[in-house]
Order: sequence, then structure tokens, then C-alpha cells
Amino acid sequence: MDSQRSRKIKNRAGTLWGHFGLPFIFIVVLAIFSISSPVFVSWRNLISTFSFSSYIAIAAIGMTFIIMTGNFDISIGSMLALIAVLGSSFIPYIGGVLGVASTLAIGALLGLINGLFVTRLKIPAFITTLGMLFIFRAVAYIYTNNFPVYIESKFWLFIGNGKIWGIPFPIFIMLICYGAAYLILRRSPLGRYIIAVGTNPRAAELSGINSDNVKIFAFMISGFFVGIAAVINSANMGAANPGQLGQNYEFQVITAVVLGGTLLGGGNGSLGGSLLAAMILTFLRNGMGLLQLDPYWQLIVTGAVMIFAVSLNRLKFYLLGQGES
Repeated sequence: MDSQRSRKIKNRAGTLWGHFGLPFIFIVVLAIFSISSPVFVSWRNLISTFSFSSYIAIAAIGMTFIIMTGNFDISIGSMLALIAVLGSSFIPYIGGVLGVASTLAIGALLGLINGLFVTRLKIPAFITTLGMLFIFRAVAYIYTNNFPVYIESKFWLFIGNGKIWGIPFPIFIMLICYGAAYLILRRSPLGRYIIAVGTNPRAAELSGINSDNVKIFAFMISGFFVGIAAVINSANMGAANPGQLGQNYEFQVITAVVLGGTLLGGGNGSLGGSLLAAMILTFLRNGMGLLQLDPYWQLIVTGAVMIFAVSLNRLKFYLLGQGES
């Protein structure tokens, strides 16, 4: 009887943390920096920080799909740089609109390549994407001869810098991406396949699900979302710089996904959690910048957050009585 009551208390605590843990952390971050720096709570800073959070959040949405299948992609930082320099270099020949479209297509193609290596050649995702991390960045350097590609398309620049009703356009893009991903994951058979493959690949195969195709799709949709982030980030900078774009990007994105409540072992994930966690990381970084915290200490805080994210996830699933493989 006591063990049953204890289990119920643990489950309730795990459920409460799952629903309210991230909003609580977000409020705490806002409160701490609001007290420390009056500039932090100004409308201009808040709205611009929300806009900057799209850089991490959009890729985190795509990464959620990959991690839910039991894989991950650490090449997305270099992928972002390569996508941006290739797509932006096409602008003088095909225009801004087609340049953006080609950028998204290149992102999906690079994701497809990663997915094929992982599924068809059976190379572990860590090894595949670690190798591609170097290859994608090197190709970006070679393609540009390590010179930035300056962007002059008004359409491309508007995507990263434009406003509608005074609200930065990247915020609208971020919400549209979230809505589309939510429909795929929670309202389509494909979403159920992703959950099934991540939970038990063998059982999914026996149920008639082609797990390799599901994993390939996850890598492709992640590449597509990285393409969107590449357009936004390069538009913010006004150029696609192969050496600056996407540095340490993969760790920020994976941290957001894990902090958002997605199991590293696959099968369980939260798109809304990834979105909110990306905002938490962006506001944390913004607050430390406003306080002029030493960059080395910022790195320590970032590393601590990564460890904290995994610990919180393990605690939540322990309370819920679920294991993490």
C-alpha cells in the first residue's frame, strides 16, 4: 500500500514537472535578469531576443524528429554554413525567391545523405555526422575560398530582418514551423511511425513499418529546418560566412531538445518543450551578455545547462517510472 502511494506521488511529481517545469525555469530566468538588468525587460530587447531564439528553435524542431528515432545529428552547424553559402551564391543567377527555395532543398538533400549513411550503410549516427561535420565545413571553405558571400536579395534579407505589425518576421516563421511539425508528429501516421521506431525499432518492423525510411525522413526534415535557420541567420549577418555560421550550433540545438523533454534514447519527445527550451537558452545568453559576464564563464554556464538538461530529463522519467535507454 505504501509503495503504491509512493509510486502515485512520484508519478504526480513527474507529471507536474513535465507540464510546468520548463515554464517555471523560463520565469526564473526572466526574473533573475529583470532584477539584474533593467534593459533586459525593455520591449525592444525582449522582442529581439524572441526573434533570435528562432535560430535555435527552428533547428531544434527538426532535431526533435531525429532524436525521437533514437539518433542525433552533430553536423548541423557545418551543414548550416554549407547550405547558406551555396544557396546565397545562387541569388545572382536565379533570384532571391528561388535562392531561398534552393537553400531549403539543399538542406533536405544534405539531411538525406546523412540518413542514407546511417540506414543503408549502417554507420552509427555519431560517426556519420561527426565525419560530415568536418566535410560540410571543408566544402563550404573550398566553395567560397574562405570568403563570405554577400547577400543583396531584399526577399532573403526580409526573412531575417523584416517585420510585420512591428513583430520580427523570424518569429512568424518559427511559429509556422512549429505548427507544421506538430501536425506531422501528432496528427499524421508518419508521426506515429517516428514514435514507434524510437520506442522499439524491432516491434515497429514487425508491424510493417519501414524504420529505415522513417529515419531517413527524420534526417531530411531536420536538414530542411536547418535550411530555414540558415536563411534567417545569414540574413541577420547580411552575408554567408563559411567560418562564422553555425559555430557550436549543434550543441545549442541538442541542449534545447534534451532540456525540452526529449529522450536521448528515442521514442518520447516534445516539440513545444524544444521550442520553449530554445527560448530559455537564448534569454539566458542574452542576460549574461547584458551583465557583461566573462565569455569563459558563459561557456561554463552553457556546459552546466547541458548537464542540467540531461539530469532533469532523467529525474522526470524516473519519477514517471520510465527508463531511458
